[in-house]
Amino acid sequence: MFATVLIILPSEYTGGQVVVSHPLTTKTIDFAPNSLRSTAVFAWYTDVKHEVKPVTAGYRLALSYNMIHTARVPKPLVPQMEDSVTKLKNILRKWSKDRYKECPETPLLAYILDHEYSTHNLNEGVQALKGADAHRVTSLRQVTEDLGYMVGLASLKNCVSGPGINSGTAIRRRQYCDIPEMKEVSDTETSISGLVDLDGVSILTYGKIDIEDDNIVQKDPFDDEVPDDREYKVGFNLRLFVYDVNFHP
Repeated sequence: MFATVLIILPSEYTGGQVVVSHPLTTKTIDFAPNSLRSTAVFAWYTDVKHEVKPVTAGYRLALSYNMIHTARVPKPLVPQMEDSVTKLKNILRKWSKDRYKECPETPLLAYILDHEYSTHNLNEGVQALKGADAHRVTSLRQVTEDLGYMVGLASLKNCVSGPGINSGTAIRRRQYCDIPEMKEVSDTETSISGLVDLDGVSILTYGKIDIEDDNIVQKDPFDDEVPDDREYKVGFNLRLFVYDVNFHP
């Protein structure tokens, strides 16, 4: 058994709140106000502490299921965050007191989430996050707010530029053929835009914030990543060459 699932059937009652807690979060769930007109389903892992308050009036009809793990892979568990939270608190305390010899010039750290979210998603705040992203940000929010830091969501853009391989062959009759591979990286620009707080309220309404590699938590986060967009521009001399070919045969 690795989890419990409860299905609350339509029935009128009061009381019966369910309190679930994990090291970083405690929530009280109360289905009683809409219990007669709705069906509710909720679940928790076995390592999540839970308490079911007494039903004070009426009757509650519920189906309870134990989730049994039979596959030959590790059973699902809520990540144990105690050690990570302690280390993170220590790091943030030292950072706030300027105890590090070297710190990013721009006073922020960016963590790249697993999923890609649109600007519309970001306007929904933390409610739009999925899976592990939601778990990470919710846990981080509680740690950082206690220490006076702010957690936000933003779009991050990493732009890498450089000369193409055999770029002169990519022109034919003033039209672009296949975009050539990049020969070498000559410039990298990383920025964040559309910054909102975790409730979706805009913090950076226009413009962008340029950041460096030391602002990003993950090491080499863009290695082996396929770019979302590619653009190839012809240099000035090559444009003159194409002009001569087309108009002066």
